[in-house]
Amino acid sequence: MGCVLGVGLSVSGCRKEDPPDAGAIRARVSYATFRPGCLTLTVTDVEDPSRTDTAEIRMEPSARSDVRTVAVLGRAGWSRDLRLTATAHERSCTGPVVARHEITTQVPAVGTHEVELDLRALDLDDDGYVSMDGAFPGSDCNDDDAAIHPAATELCDGVDNNCANGEADAPGGAEYYPDADGDGYGDSNALPNLSCNPPQGYIREGGDCDDRDPAVHPNQAEFICDGKDDNCDNVIDNDPFDVGVTCQAEGNCPGVKQCAGNALTACVSTEVPREWFLDEDGDGHAGTSVGLWCAEPPTGAVETNTDCDESSRFVSGSATEVCDRLDNDCDGLVDEDVADCDPEDWSMTDATPATLVWETVAAYAGNKGWLGGRDGQIAHVDGDTISVVATCPDPWQSSWVASSGRVFMGSGAGKFTTRLPTDSGACDEVDGLADASINGMVGFENGNRVALYAVDSAGRIILWNYEEGAPTQEAPRELTQLYDNLRSIDGTSPYTLFAAGAENVAPGTQRPVVWRGPTQEGGTWEREVRGDAGEERYFYGIRVLSPSHVYVVGAAGLFLERSGTTWTTKPPIMLPTETPADIRALVAFGSKAIYAVSSGTNNIHFFDGTAWSPAFEPSSRMNALSGTGPGDVWVAGDSGALVRWRP
Repeated sequence: MGCVLGVGLSVSGCRKEDPPDAGAIRARVSYATFRPGCLTLTVTDVEDPSRTDTAEIRMEPSARSDVRTVAVLGRAGWSRDLRLTATAHERSCTGPVVARHEITTQVPAVGTHEVELDLRALDLDDDGYVSMDGAFPGSDCNDDDAAIHPAATELCDGVDNNCANGEADAPGGAEYYPDADGDGYGDSNALPNLSCNPPQGYIREGGDCDDRDPAVHPNQAEFICDGKDDNCDNVIDNDPFDVGVTCQAEGNCPGVKQCAGNALTACVSTEVPREWFLDEDGDGHAGTSVGLWCAEPPTGAVETNTDCDESSRFVSGSATEVCDRLDNDCDGLVDEDVADCDPEDWSMTDATPATLVWETVAAYAGNKGWLGGRDGQIAHVDGDTISVVATCPDPWQSSWVASSGRVFMGSGAGKFTTRLPTDSGACDEVDGLADASINGMVGFENGNRVALYAVDSAGRIILWNYEEGAPTQEAPRELTQLYDNLRSIDGTSPYTLFAAGAENVAPGTQRPVVWRGPTQEGGTWEREVRGDAGEERYFYGIRVLSPSHVYVVGAAGLFLERSGTTWTTKPPIMLPTETPADIRALVAFGSKAIYAVSSGTNNIHFFDGTAWSPAFEPSSRMNALSGTGPGDVWVAGDSGALVRWRP
């Protein structure tokens, strides 16, 4: 190791036995125009720079200029070539280096070699801080004023008193940002100007992420969906667009919001939805598409389509083909491979006397049914036997039969009656709500209870709750009055009711109308179809296969279909005179199996989903239809005639 000896100084680490007459370097270190806070001399072996020693040189604290002498002796293991570096620090040995002088010299073998190291720095105001100017700047930003230096107190006086960040650290000082686009927000990417007062073109509020566009600044919502941050919150296209936020796309598919134009977003999913199907006709097989879904499809929906005709409970992918004019098994063929299937094999059974006119018919299982007509005639049918019930004086207009064979009938005089096939004697009449004709009815069974809904010519919707075997029965009651001449009512449940008839526009003027009843979610009766104001026609009959498949017929060829929620006009029945017939009644077993009777002809008409054709021509006019299925069709009319197709 080398040893640094300061002549006249007390330097530790020097060996006492070093001979005083050995070769040495006398280093004279001078400084002027400042008072060093710390003065050091560093000796480094030129041949091996890892050999180095540093010693602090003692100074006279009050001296602004001085010369200090340090003796540097040679040492075993070191070369004779040395580099001497004198360094001055501001304020202390940890302060900034404000002056440095370095020389290379050689230790003589004997004697003394003298070198000069001169340190220069400026502290003109003698405040203990060296000027920032020069090769080794100090920390005094104004060397002409002793009150300005890093230890001074910053004041809001337009001067950087403590040489640190302008006036920003003064009481009342602040950071100001350049506002090039004049939108009131400074450039967040620029260095702030620290001042007590805003410089020209600067503003107190920063945060502007695009100082070239005055429309872009903080404290606003995103105004355009463009993949940019319009409100400088470091989030692109957030509120109100919420791009990147998870969402639920169509079909309950998980997705994220993406821009879809400058002002819109779309929920985009990468998951592929699947098609789902519902069973609308109640046959246990689904065939109505409810669209594409990833999750939570409508209640009851399945992914397999097994029904080619959701308008008919007699058709599905697993049904057996029977003789009924329908493609029961969904193979595209009708009544194929069914032996002795004759669509024209209709049977006629006439009641006596021949003056009987049947206005209503209600069939039930076992080739049984009921007939009602003018002059108080009611008859029960069992196979080929028609038994007329005596003493039922009202003209019977409408009927419905329960699975037990109990029939309910409504009269043109506003009366109800009900009876079982085993009942004898006169009919028991039950008062309706007035003398308005009860034109249509439909019932729903629940155990031994029946909820019978009826309509009358005064527009009333009537409910009669009947309990089999009860000692007393509730009286029929009014649910609502629509003030139309209602002619027919039907539904698959109390929540899928439809009623049809004529709206009273003015005295003597009517137009066709269809009403829909409350759903399971509640509501009121709502008008769904209304004819034109000058249209002198009305509906006679309505049949509901499901809420999505409803058929209504009326005067002058009126024939409408409700598919889903949309009503469309279907082909009329045309008479030989090329005029549309009044379609007076219908029964429907599917969109491709509808039977009707009309004015102007005795024909029983059949609609196959596309066109009407004659199914059979009885010898007398037909007035009413019923049936338990497409292979059990009943038609009744004048001359006591009952016509049936039961292949």
